[in-house]
Amino acid sequence: MNNERTLPRLHLWVYNHPMVGISDQVEFFFLLMQQHGYRVSMSRKPRLDALNVVIENFSERTSQILIEFCQRTGKRVALIMTEHLDLQGGDLFIHGEPLWNNNDYMHPATQAARIKNLMDCLPCLRAIWVLGDLPQLIGSDRMFPGIPIRALPFPSLARGDLAGQAPQHDFVFTGGLTTFRKQVLQSVATRHTLTHTTHFLSRKGRDQLNASARIVLNIPQRSEWRWLSLMRIIAGLRCGRATISIGSNDTSAISRCCFQLDANQWEKRIDELLNTWPELYEEAHQRYQAMQTDFLAENGFPADLIEYWALLEKKSLLATPLTTDALADRPLTEPHV
Repeated sequence: MNNERTLPRLHLWVYNHPMVGISDQVEFFFLLMQQHGYRVSMSRKPRLDALNVVIENFSERTSQILIEFCQRTGKRVALIMTEHLDLQGGDLFIHGEPLWNNNDYMHPATQAARIKNLMDCLPCLRAIWVLGDLPQLIGSDRMFPGIPIRALPFPSLARGDLAGQAPQHDFVFTGGLTTFRKQVLQSVATRHTLTHTTHFLSRKGRDQLNASARIVLNIPQRSEWRWLSLMRIIAGLRCGRATISIGSNDTSAISRCCFQLDANQWEKRIDELLNTWPELYEEAHQRYQAMQTDFLAENGFPADLIEYWALLEKKSLLATPLTTDALADRPLTEPHV
């Protein structure tokens, strides 16, 4: 690995998100980059002396802020893509369904606006990054022509402390509530103690809630939803808890670390898994670490792209005066509020 002093600084520019909504992505990014020797900072302003990274979710206003910054400075940004967006044939799909399909997870008008504002920002992008292997971004070469799409490999996770907090509940669920999720949670609650959120929590609050239960639940947004929430599974592992997923059949990398149960037969196995929750966590953590090693070996780390990007940015910096208002920084401890 190169010496840290020779590596460019990476800066997470989080102006277009509330922190409670992206704490998992921030944690993933910071852990990974630091484990590969990079200096990382974060604030609600961009840095002229760093490679800026943003997380997808643009409104008309926030997309214009990005565009104006890039036009003024000659810099570009890397984008962390979070939504499942696919182009199959001539049809655009979001979250696995055709655009404008009505659902109770994201309103169709919100879907269309989000995609339109993202497309407006394409000239500002140096690369699109995916955390692990989700979302798949099928047809990305046609959706984002000329922009490299690269996977950010999973960070290594330290083993959680099972003795830190005695569980008070059987299960915990920390996702937004949809009709399908409410139905599954009601079924679980008829036989088991259950706690769940009704709003976004801070990272610290969510971690405390996860640690209050023996097992973390993953429930798809709807019955046809195809993917696990890799961020929810990683968040559980950090707290010393394994994740059981009810009604999913995902084959992405994170599925190696999650115990998926059929929607019609989950009651037959859930008691057995619950009674062995410490061993279940140990197995899940070992599977995660093995998956993390295999994923890195297969996909690599985008050091080449970052190095090339830094060379291009260095050239643009020579022609751009450095202004102090663009250098606001925030310490690493901020993502943990």
